[in-house]
Amino acid sequence: MSVIEDMRKVLQDFLAPELRAVHARLDAIEEKMEVRFSAIEEKMDTRFEMVNTRIMALDVKIDGLKTMLELEKRVERLEGRQPHQPS
Repeated sequence: MSVIEDMRKVLQDFLAPELRAVHARLDAIEEKMEVRFSAIEEKMDTRFEMVNTRIMALDVKIDGLKTMLELEKRVERLEGRQPHQPS
């Protein structure tokens, strides 16, 4: 056998199985990471939904406060224009 053939045989006998083992481990790690990322993504979606709900509730409250403020201003204007008459 020539030196090239000997080297090829050594590489095939040693490296090929090692590369397959490394590839299998990487596939397993990738699968675990996908599961973990899916769980994290699910948690984040839930949290974003909660935050969005709270923001929408605050928006409704702010709109109510704006309406009340506008009504107060109208009442103040009306009271300011018409002097109070004792009954």
